[in-house]
Amino acid sequence: MPDAFVNPSWMPFFVREALVAGTADGRELASGRAFQGLLDSLGRAADVVLSDGLPQNPADTAAGFRHLLVLLELGVNEILRGDRGLDPMIKPANTDNAVKWGMDCPDCAYSGSPIRGNETYRITGTRGTARYVGLQANAGMAATANLLLDELEMDADGNFELILSAQEHPGNWLPIEPGASALIIRQFFYDWDNEIPATFNIERLSGEDDSAAPDRSALIPADAALARQLDALGQFVEANLDFFLGFAHPDKPNSFLEGIDRSSMGAAAENRPVIGRWSLAPDEALILEVVPPEGLYWGFSLGNVWWETIDYARHISSINGHQAVLDADGVLRLVVAHADPGVPNWIDTAGHSEGPMIMRYVRTTAAPVPSTREVKFDQVRHALPPDTAVVTPEERARTVAARRRSVARRFPR
Repeated sequence: MPDAFVNPSWMPFFVREALVAGTADGRELASGRAFQGLLDSLGRAADVVLSDGLPQNPADTAAGFRHLLVLLELGVNEILRGDRGLDPMIKPANTDNAVKWGMDCPDCAYSGSPIRGNETYRITGTRGTARYVGLQANAGMAATANLLLDELEMDADGNFELILSAQEHPGNWLPIEPGASALIIRQFFYDWDNEIPATFNIERLSGEDDSAAPDRSALIPADAALARQLDALGQFVEANLDFFLGFAHPDKPNSFLEGIDRSSMGAAAENRPVIGRWSLAPDEALILEVVPPEGLYWGFSLGNVWWETIDYARHISSINGHQAVLDADGVLRLVVAHADPGVPNWIDTAGHSEGPMIMRYVRTTAAPVPSTREVKFDQVRHALPPDTAVVTPEERARTVAARRRSVARRFPR
């Protein structure tokens, strides 16, 4: 791929941009070499799933092969649904509760639109009641500007209008860089049952005549285009596995790294994630303790080794500031365990043996790193304060049923 290719191969957009950045031609498709190359890449990816050094219990192995299907779906979406032009339209992201990638936030609904840095756009909509609604402009994979929806001027009904442009604009304005490529919208929900999502519409105010900036991909023959994208799809699957298996791992399991700014990788600059790694034997549990900071949002989520958030509809694999129970001393105590210990704030591993864990802090006064303690599962209650409540199996079942209904409403697909 040429150096001008702006997205690294572990990003899904790599597959879309291969149209103009790739070099294969129609002969690669007609000969079968392009498709065989994809199959070869999938074979090497399967070898990674089964390789030494990675957990091989049934849940982990099944998740690994399922994750290959996830990566295929993400890449195939870029081929079949990727915009050959750049008509603005607010659409849901390809990730949801079924298609998980890069430890997406269990409290979030992601959406966005393609944009160009030499255009001017107007976004209109209604605020809703989601806990946090953030807008972000990206140039390639790097975040260049962030804005909280609540910072905008709105009318009494929560209706707003926002201009996106390179030149400063009076009123509500989000600056975009000359190399702007995408608008990203994140809506975080604290109360999954009752918060209402914001609505968005986008229209382009300038540059209706595209003759000055033609879509280069439209000039590429169909057979060459597909050959390039099949090649890129295989590269994406392999590179994504390699990237996340080596990403942000503390040397010591059951510990955290210090929080850092990851906006260069597309994360919101106002989101300060504290990333850790968990690893538990069947008879072990992990107790995390932290005093939650003041601020807009905080939440914790658990992932499998493939950097997928563990199914948060069918398992209590995440918790946020609305759902959690703080102890009398103001400390949040979370218990990561393979089975239900019958206490508040249980985080379910869903049968997995290790993976990443993330504390997310958005617009908080601090981003504290939780302390961790490994204990035997049968000693969990003894390791917690004496007044820790008892959670019955019936109460837990009602909580899981409510999560399942709420996630189904958020992601009706």
